[in-house]
Amino acid sequence: MSGLKQAVRNTAKIIMFKGVYPLCYKVSSLRPLRKNKVIFAEIRSGTLTDSFRYIYEEIKTRGLDPQVYYVHNNKGGMGYLLRYLKLTWLMGNVGCVLLNDTCNLFGAFKFRKGTKVIQTWHSCGAFKKWGESITDLSFGESLEELRKFPAHTSYTLCTVSSKECIWAFKEAFGFDLDNNSVQAIGVSRTDFFFKEENRVKAFENLYKNCPNAQYKKVLLYAPTYRGDADKAYIPEKLDIKALKENFGSEWVLLVKRHGFVKKEWDIPEDCQDFAFDITEHMPIEDLLFTADMCITDYSSLIFEYSLFERPMIFYAFDLDQFYDYRGFYYPYDYSFLPGPIVKTNEELINAIKQGKADPTVISDFRERFMGACDGRSTERIADYIMSQNSEY
Repeated sequence: MSGLKQAVRNTAKIIMFKGVYPLCYKVSSLRPLRKNKVIFAEIRSGTLTDSFRYIYEEIKTRGLDPQVYYVHNNKGGMGYLLRYLKLTWLMGNVGCVLLNDTCNLFGAFKFRKGTKVIQTWHSCGAFKKWGESITDLSFGESLEELRKFPAHTSYTLCTVSSKECIWAFKEAFGFDLDNNSVQAIGVSRTDFFFKEENRVKAFENLYKNCPNAQYKKVLLYAPTYRGDADKAYIPEKLDIKALKENFGSEWVLLVKRHGFVKKEWDIPEDCQDFAFDITEHMPIEDLLFTADMCITDYSSLIFEYSLFERPMIFYAFDLDQFYDYRGFYYPYDYSFLPGPIVKTNEELINAIKQGKADPTVISDFRERFMGACDGRSTERIADYIMSQNSEY
């Protein structure tokens, strides 16, 4: 991008965030407050995602008026400034607005008294660093930029999966320790895992898309992405042929790519009766339900998978590089992770052969990082939306 074009973009951003949006909200908020009106600001996708779906349905049954505004757009450019302007106007008279990721529009003005702002976030636990926790790393933005266009100053509630996670979210948001908006009331989408009918449907979906799994155990490989989000790729270090040679008679291997990764996994032709890229056919929720063992690296899905208290293996062949790039809230060792850490395919194969997990270790991990997720998170969030009190 040329220097002139970047300067124009920066100037336009400053004008909108420091002048236009605050003025637009001020005028919009002159309208009478509609306490039963709720806006879901969907930032992550062009469809309603994870926790939002459950909260939306719950408050609708309680008589509220939920509306969805899709902020997401992959086209780039400056079009988001106009989408933000429309959202600013819509939020001027609502009783509650929810978001599920960082959006610096929410720090451009002060919300009126009576409007609740709920950050549901999109992952459980506290694993990879983000926000103000990584201003000194290559992955992060500068602290000056984050403070110039703050994103988290307006929350009346941020829902997290356990008390253990609160400090990490406060650090990432740049909150003072006495800020009480981050609360361990659970993550709505985890309610899915506490319903038997969902478990039954997950296995039906598995057998439909992977008939070989009916008579074998399921080994799930779900790594996080590498590279930048817009050019994300999956780490193809797994020796699928060696895995088939050792486990092909008892296991099937299901690969789930991160949502940012578009390219399918390249599975050798002679292994296609053992390994399957299942990404486009099964949601991660169904895969967590049905997997007998999970191999991952730095993905926050370990927190949700811990609800099942099944074995996990951490294949971290590039640990040193990834740590320098992103960083973690806890040491990447056995004081944190509930399973073996391996760096080579040989170590991975040996870990799979050993197979069993220490039930106490996984149970403690689950309680530590998922203690507020008990199947009733959506209910508690809806209760807060319905309440007259802005503080939880």
